[in-house]
Amino acid sequence: MDAPMTCVQCGHPDPVPITRRPRRTRYSCRSCGALFSEVLFPQDLFEDAIVDREPPAPAGADPLSAFMPERMVRWVRERDPATDAPDRVTLARWYKDFDALVAAARSSPQARATVERVSEIPLDRLPARIPAFSQVCGALRATCYDAGLAAARLGGADFVLERVGHVRRWLATAGRSTTWLAAPPALPPAREEVEALLASRDWHTTDQVKTLFRALFGVDKGPSVTGVRERFGDERVRQALLACLESGARPLREAVAADLDAA
Repeated sequence: MDAPMTCVQCGHPDPVPITRRPRRTRYSCRSCGALFSEVLFPQDLFEDAIVDREPPAPAGADPLSAFMPERMVRWVRERDPATDAPDRVTLARWYKDFDALVAAARSSPQARATVERVSEIPLDRLPARIPAFSQVCGALRATCYDAGLAAARLGGADFVLERVGHVRRWLATAGRSTTWLAAPPALPPAREEVEALLASRDWHTTDQVKTLFRALFGVDKGPSVTGVRERFGDERVRQALLACLESGARPLREAVAADLDAA
């Protein structure tokens, strides 16, 4: 019995025949996209198999493509075909391991082959280093989940913007429970504490910051004070503090939640 046909590039079984010639049948691999010809005659054993590298198939329909670039989706699906809504630990591990793979591809032929198989972008155009998943989460948290401000904190390059966008979409959906918006409600601040904030624009003590977050967002721990000011501006923050005093409203919290809902 003849051995089953496998891809000459990645070893995936059952490639699809696409053309038949007098001496060879040409195949396309379902997994890596390689095109190659089967060796049929003895004299062909002295010829190299023909491999024409094509871009990997689009992964945009995969639910994971909301949370990571397509090259990473293909790599993850080779290992975990089932998970569509990863938790924080799982997603952080995937990002860490994929970043390590790209870094190793500079010196490891095996890692390079894997990256070239899954990536629609050539290796020499991928960054050797990029902010880690936890750093991106931290920058988004500090800036009230504003993608532009978070990316600016992390360097602002194209691949940083790409990663910030994907992580933000995870925080807006599958990772929403990890945001400070989902934290248990804090006790309302005392009126005199909010009035003291309005009388001073220099909020740096632990008590002042806690009062600010309770008044604006209803939580004990939230973004950074700098991030709040960058995101909304001092006048809008002042108006939100007045709204808290007058009616208990938290318009800035509503604005952050609405922005994430839109994502």
